[in-house]
Parts: sequence; C-alpha cells; structure tokens
Amino acid sequence: MRKAPATYNKQRRERVKGLSLEEAKRQQKYKDLERNFYYNVIDGVAKQAQNMIMTAESGSQFIADFNKLASEARGKNVVDLERFGALVQASGIPWGEMDYLQQILMHRAEDRYLGKKLLFTMSANGREESTIRICNHALSLHKIRPQALRASEIAYERGRLKEIARKGENFRAMVLEGKIARVLNDEEYAIALWEQAMDAAVEKSEWEAALRSQQNQTEELATIVRQQARDELELSCPWIDLTLIRYDRSRRFFQHEYTRSLMELDRAKAAMEIGCKMDDPTSHFHAAEWFGDVYPDGMTKYTSSWLFNMTKAAASVHPKAAYLLAKFYATSAWKYIDDEPPDHVKPTPFDSYPASPEVKSERPGFLSTVQSFFGFSADGNSPRSQFTAKPSDEVFHTAAFPSAPKDRLVLAHRWLQIAINRYYAPAYLFEAELVLQRTLWSDAQAPASAIAKTDERYSYDSKDDYEAGKMREGKSEEPEAIELHNDLHDPNRAKQWLVEIFYAVRARDLRRRMIADAQSPRKRQASSVPADLEDIGSENDYRKDKYPPGTPWHVTKWLADHTVREMYEHELDGLLATVKAICDDRGWDVVDELGDGGLLYKARRVD
Repeated sequence: MRKAPATYNKQRRERVKGLSLEEAKRQQKYKDLERNFYYNVIDGVAKQAQNMIMTAESGSQFIADFNKLASEARGKNVVDLERFGALVQASGIPWGEMDYLQQILMHRAEDRYLGKKLLFTMSANGREESTIRICNHALSLHKIRPQALRASEIAYERGRLKEIARKGENFRAMVLEGKIARVLNDEEYAIALWEQAMDAAVEKSEWEAALRSQQNQTEELATIVRQQARDELELSCPWIDLTLIRYDRSRRFFQHEYTRSLMELDRAKAAMEIGCKMDDPTSHFHAAEWFGDVYPDGMTKYTSSWLFNMTKAAASVHPKAAYLLAKFYATSAWKYIDDEPPDHVKPTPFDSYPASPEVKSERPGFLSTVQSFFGFSADGNSPRSQFTAKPSDEVFHTAAFPSAPKDRLVLAHRWLQIAINRYYAPAYLFEAELVLQRTLWSDAQAPASAIAKTDERYSYDSKDDYEAGKMREGKSEEPEAIELHNDLHDPNRAKQWLVEIFYAVRARDLRRRMIADAQSPRKRQASSVPADLEDIGSENDYRKDKYPPGTPWHVTKWLADHTVREMYEHELDGLLATVKAICDDRGWDVVDELGDGGLLYKARRVD
C-alpha cells in the first residue's frame, strides 16, 4: 500500500526507535478518534437502515483489524486471504454490508488506499461485485486515460471478470465485459455478451416491477434499492447497450452498405422495444427521438407514438425528454399530432374523416372502447378483430388537452421545470425565449368542433377522399390567425434565465481545469484526486476541497450530475452564441448578479 512520505518516515522511525510514552499516547488517541469516526458513521446508517446486520461496534472493529492486515501487506493490493476470511467470518458482517464499509473508506481521502486494498482483497476472495466495481472504475477512466484498462493491476481483475461473464450466471458482469469489449473495438464480442445477458436482465426487471407493484417495503425491495445504488453505469440494461451499438453501426454502414445498415437499424429497434416493454425511460426516449417519423427535411414528425414515448420518458424525469416535450406543447399547432387515428380508435378529436361503417357498428359504447385498448372483441370474426391495439392509441383521446394556447404554454413551462431542476442547460435558454414572447400562436387553439367531436371537425367525407386529398367543400386548411397576449411575458425574468448559460459555460471550463490539475505530475497526495476522474466536481466527488476556494454554488451546481451534463455539454458553445445574439439584439449587458456583480458580457449594439 502506498503511503505519503511523511507517514512512511514516521512508521520507519517507530519500527527502529520505538515510541516515546508521549508519542504512544498521541498515537492511541488518534486511533481512538479514527475508530470513533467510523463508529458514528456506521451507527447513523444502522439507525436508518432496515434489517441491517452490521453494528457500529462490529463495523468499526473490522476496519481496525483489517488496517492491521493491510499494514502487513505493504506494497500489495491483496492481504493474506486466509486471515482475511477468518476476519470476515469472525465479524459476522454480510458481503453486501462489507461493500458499504469499503465505499466509506474510499470516500475518505486519508483512508482511500485502505479502501482500495479492501476492494481488491474482496475481489481476490471471490466477491464478484468487487471485481465488477474495479473493472467499472477502469472503464470510466478509459475516456481520460486510454491505457487504464491495460494497467498491470487491472489485468488480473479483467481476467477474473471474463471468467465470471463466461459462466453466464451474472448478467451484470456480462454487460460490463461487453462495455469493455466495445471500447476496445471488439464489437461482435460485445454484442454477443449483451444478447446473452438479455433474458436474465429482462427477468430481473420484471421481478422488480412486480415487487414495486406490491406497494410495500419488503426485504426484496430493499435489496433492489441497494442494487440500484451500486448500478451507476446501467449494468442491468443490456437493451440500451444493444440499441446504442446497433444504431451507431447502422449510421456507419449507411453510405457504403445500405442493406446492412437497414438490418442493424431493425435490430436496434428490436432492442429498444424490449426496453420499452420494461418501461425503461431511456428506451422510451430512444423510441421517440431515434425511431420516430420525420419529414423529408429531417424535422421531427409529432405522432401519437412520439408523444406517448416522450411523455413516458419525461414522466420518469428524463431531462432532455422533458425539454423536448415542453417544446412540443409550446410550438405545435392544431392538429397537434400528425398521424390519423385508426378506425378502431375513433371517434377522437383528431379525426379527419369518420370511421368506416363496419368498424363504427362494432363500437356501440364505452365498454367497446375499453375492450379495444386491451385487444378484446366480442366476435373474433368481426372487423374489429383485424385491429391490434397499441399503448399509444390512448394518445388520440388525450392529446387534444390542453386545447388553448395559454394553457399549452403553461404546460410547456411545467415540463420545462423538470429539465431545469436537473440543470439541463438548453431548458434555461428555451425558458428565456418563451418569456420573451409578447404574443402567442393562435394556431395552437383546438377547434370547438374537435373538442365536442361533432361532424363539423371532419375535413374529408371518407378514407378514400382523405387519401386522394379531396377535402370537403367549404373546408379551409389554414384558420385565420389571431394574436394573443402572452401573460408570462417578462424580459427581466428572461435575463435571469440567460445568465445561467454563462454559469454553465464557466462550470465546464472549471471542470476542464480540475481534470488537467488532477492529472498534473505535481499532484502528489492521494487526497488531491478523487477515486474516479470522471466524477471530478460531481456529487460523487466526496472531497471537501474539490472546488477552488470561493467557487459559488450557482457554478458548481452544473457539475452535480455528470449524466445530465454529458447530454448538453457539446451544445454549450452554440447555446452561448444564441444567448449573446439575444443580448446583442436587445442591447442587454449581462451582469453576474449572483456573484461579484462583474460584467459577464457586453452587448454589441445592433443598428
């Protein structure tokens, strides 16, 4: 185990000369304080946790005893396994709670090497979760240090991970091994692993969903919470990895191998659909963003399927989904969705023509409508049996509301608030743009005939006329435009949203400096660098001094969630350019009102 020079010299002096009485007292006092620290930490957790076996006494004693073993294994990542096994057995602490002990050691800078030694020892002792965490960490470092996965201390752990994955019993290990294979450019091996892991992952997801539906805190549900807390890299969702790699391959093959590109796209869609069945918000987002319909110019086509999937993702607090859903409600005109309701769903506010008489005769009332959503029919030979209901069919009955421009703008603000609360930078700019609008788009108003579902809403007499483009006489495709005042118009509020983009850019630049500083050879102390460079500045960076002195919260908040930051970071320069253009157009100087009051941007006057 590596030690700071001062610590090494002190321990060497103690071995050679021994301790004076005063030094021995000071050392014992320090050890008592150290043990009391962990005692209090574990005691606090034990009081809140359900069914926790480890006590504050057993946990703090284990750390003290393991520290002695670690001191005897100087220069090694693994202590004596036989003595370690005896220590674990004597403590009575289960492996799951041993993981917690290891993590609190890693999160305390002065004990990070001890935590690392415990992690590697647990892995060597056969703890698969420890092996996964070691390799997970090396994978996250790969973006910054390309040789991290080939480091000598990781080579043995990677071999162990490969053996675990080869057994086919731990699907999380298989997913991680696939992730490593992909960054090392072995895509076929990665795909094979993820496909092999799929059945077990789906079964686990369905089991968790069933437990959640019970609405009670069982021990199994508590286990799920613990597993999800350690699953930061989505090792339980191989459908996401398969969707990503298949979609990426489809784009790469598009120019030169078109048939293969289409095949990869179909496989990506199949993986995405599995995720949607698991109600995975990321899969719902992919369904809307990647696999939705588009116009010839590449613009998104708002369909019932798009709205269904994007709402599913946004309702699960997916920041980009909430942002895009807000844009939909703020900018879409009637008809809000662009696909025609199928006959088996009609009547709806969106009908361009009436349902065919055969289908209409099969829908005498509400019960028939409910049956259609669940795919039931009273007569298997009736025309209704030809139709397969989709979850998105319900959208045709709900998407007309809210139906007034003002109400739709209010709903857009509410969805936008989800993205803002997660510090998704594009949402701040869009919020500013919305409150800068003086008027609303009257085209967003739904016709009264559509809301009432009267025959006047029809633009065509039949499906044949609809497909032929033969509109009813007297029907106009373009209603008369009327300007409506935007009650939320507030330029001063807009300035407050715009200044946040400057803070987001400052946070990005700060993080870049922090990473460069952490990699500098001048950094000699272990406490100067977090366990994972990818976590620098985030909520997973537990250093008390992780930010330069005086760095304000309105800057550091942008670094808290690295998954959200990665969604928009590549757009920051474009966002900043747009903000500056808005300020130039209005002659606004941007002042750091939350900080020192300095000038962030001087507007260039536009004649």
